[in-house]
Amino acid sequence: MRLFVPIVLLLAGGIAAAASQRDVQRAVSDDQLLASAGVEPSKAELRMPCSAAVIDTDEGASSFDCVYVQTSHDLNLFSLEDGYLMSELQLTLTNIDGVALQRMGRYAQVQVFSGNRVAALSIRNADWYDAGKTEAVYQWLVNHGVAQHAPRGWVGR
Repeated sequence: MRLFVPIVLLLAGGIAAAASQRDVQRAVSDDQLLASAGVEPSKAELRMPCSAAVIDTDEGASSFDCVYVQTSHDLNLFSLEDGYLMSELQLTLTNIDGVALQRMGRYAQVQVFSGNRVAALSIRNADWYDAGKTEAVYQWLVNHGVAQHAPRGWVGR
């Protein structure tokens, strides 16, 4: 019985994490959620599920599953809390000091630099991380005038 309880708790934790990612997947296409978060859905040029970590030099890193929303003027990372999109990071393209693409094996991570803050994100698909879409976000930012920056080591989880 002692062994059974920890295994059940581990399985329940895995199921909860999977449900959270499914909720994020659904939130990506929910125009009402996006509008209530302050972004007009028709202005969203890119909307994708992601995992991110934000590092501020004064504080430690915070990692979270997220909705990545890109308009022609700004980048937004939203976490999903109690059915609402909560802003974790909002930057206008002109406030971004630089962007880098960090690779680790078959994974990719976009690193966004702004002042003392570094946000690192990887785009997800229904099952796992999508290096191709992550690289496409990097390329989109560079193509829209964000300066290239040297990457840091892998950030976050």
